[in-house]
Amino acid sequence: MSLERKARNWTLHRAGARASEGEVLRRLTRAIMATCLWDPQEEGSSWSLGDMRFLTVTAMLPGVGEAAYAQVFSAPYASSAIEVSSGRLAPRGVFAKLPVSARRRGEVMRRLGLILPPGRQDWSRDLPPLDEAGCASLARTALEALSEGLGWDSSIALSASILHETALGEAEAFLEGVRPIHIEGLLRESGLEIVEGEMDEDDEGESPAFLVQHGAPLPFQVELTDPVEDEDPPGLAWHYGTMIFSLAINVEEGDALALALALHGLTRWARVELPEENRVVVTRHDSVEGVTPEGLRAMLERWLEELTAVRSRLEQGPGGGEDDEEE
Repeated sequence: MSLERKARNWTLHRAGARASEGEVLRRLTRAIMATCLWDPQEEGSSWSLGDMRFLTVTAMLPGVGEAAYAQVFSAPYASSAIEVSSGRLAPRGVFAKLPVSARRRGEVMRRLGLILPPGRQDWSRDLPPLDEAGCASLARTALEALSEGLGWDSSIALSASILHETALGEAEAFLEGVRPIHIEGLLRESGLEIVEGEMDEDDEGESPAFLVQHGAPLPFQVELTDPVEDEDPPGLAWHYGTMIFSLAINVEEGDALALALALHGLTRWARVELPEENRVVVTRHDSVEGVTPEGLRAMLERWLEELTAVRSRLEQGPGGGEDDEEE
């Protein structure tokens, strides 16, 4: 897959320079705003749905190197994430050389709300889509993690780089499929509430899925399948070729078949199934390989049309929709 990337470098602090922590924080805040704020007026010119930005803030600690760093990930309309001092990229044993003890580092990171997953060395936290205030708060978190948790101080240079990546190729399409963060952005852009969401595959290899609220009582699921592995960047290495929308409806005993037949007659794209006696499931599968952002939006619009039709039918009750032919 051919990815277009644009890099931008920042000098947040020069080693030994007379800059207050407040000045460094203001520069870092501007860098995070450049990463996490997506102006809707600039869609189609400076960014498109499917773009991502990666901010890396690095401190070259004496005798340690680049082990002290923070990363921020962002995509249009989607949640952001911060990751501090990833053990995946740091040399083995380098954390023992940090000027802050492991115990103190853990205390600081936990106070900042950063989590250390089992078996990993990167402290991280997912964040909702950010506004300017959220960017300022994230900058404070990142700077405190670097200084109090990893040992950066004003005698050490601090730099940042922003990588802007687009997943769209020559035909302006997602050539090998989409990532979960792109689908999250699509859902949020449409004003839908994500009740539960998984950004990545879990340890058991299950596909990422979002549970989405579309007006009571119709929460539905969006699942991504057919993974395509990519190597760069390693932290977000999976694209998915198929998107599955599904809605499960629990009904009273004896009503499932009648409801399934009624729904089958009114849906144009979805498939109606009866996996259990008291359960009706409405699903549709869409391939997202080679799809454009406009195509993704059209897929969602068609599914929402299906949900509107299903809701109308459910509001009529078990026997609703049947013509009364008695005179």
